Amino acid sequence: CFKFPLDIRIFANMLTFRLAVGNGADFLLCFPICLLTMFPLRHAIGREFASVNAWRRYLCAAVMLFAPLGLTRCVVADCTGFKKYLNYFLECSVRELWSPNLPALPHLFYFNLGILLSRGVGNFLSEYELGQVFDERKVVAAFVATTVTLAILSYPLMTVWAANFGNLSVASPWGTISRGFSDGPSVLWLLGNLFGLELLMIVCISIQILVERSQAYMLPRLLQILCRELEHLGANVLLYLVVADMCLAGLYRGAQGQFPLDVYGCGLVTLTIVLVTRLIFYLASSSRPTG
Repeated sequence: CFKFPLDIRIFANMLTFRLAVGNGADFLLCFPICLLTMFPLRHAIGREFASVNAWRRYLCAAVMLFAPLGLTRCVVADCTGFKKYLNYFLECSVRELWSPNLPALPHLFYFNLGILLSRGVGNFLSEYELGQVFDERKVVAAFVATTVTLAILSYPLMTVWAANFGNLSVASPWGTISRGFSDGPSVLWLLGNLFGLELLMIVCISIQILVERSQAYMLPRLLQILCRELEHLGANVLLYLVVADMCLAGLYRGAQGQFPLDVYGCGLVTLTIVLVTRLIFYLASSSRPTG
């Protein structure tokens, strides 16, 4: 919103989330909406997963995943005027400028996937600590089957990767792949990110295992520093977002309508903003009285 001249009307629109510039307002509201949607259902979900009937557990998991995907078909025809706020919950066909890009209810797919993954890992560790023996071949086969399935689901998004990733609306032989535009996000875009998320999870787990098992070597120590910095970045992401927004707002006003940086230049500016913010955090934390 720093891109707009700040007057009382713009200020009021910022406070009431009428202007959703970028993804800031979306991120601030999408997660709380998902949390408030699923929180009242926590006891019902717990009862289903505590059932001795495996089919009830599978059905509960299927509903948690497929219901948000089905909500991508629940598109509000007109989200202009006061109905603009509906776009924070559902997808819209007709939208105003500066409308949200992250309708919360379809993104329950990722939120619920995190819930299921957390419960699955917790149950696996509990059984392992109780002495449960797992067939390694079945575990590897299930992992390979999951990876192949996610790679296949991600293929449509990979074919349009060059068009754009964050904001695109492209017709493909499998259907429209949309995010950031009307009628988005589409099912293909939501499913297309799963393979990348799995690869990221594999890399994180591999780094953590390498750090824990090879403390005496130099490389794991460097990886441990990297993990610590990434943990710091995640714990203070709001600070980094605010500083980055202020820096980018100044750069935007300095060269409106111009794009002088290439990919390497953008990477350098991004790294510089992160390092400057890290320095600000260090100066603020080290200046506090200790004792």
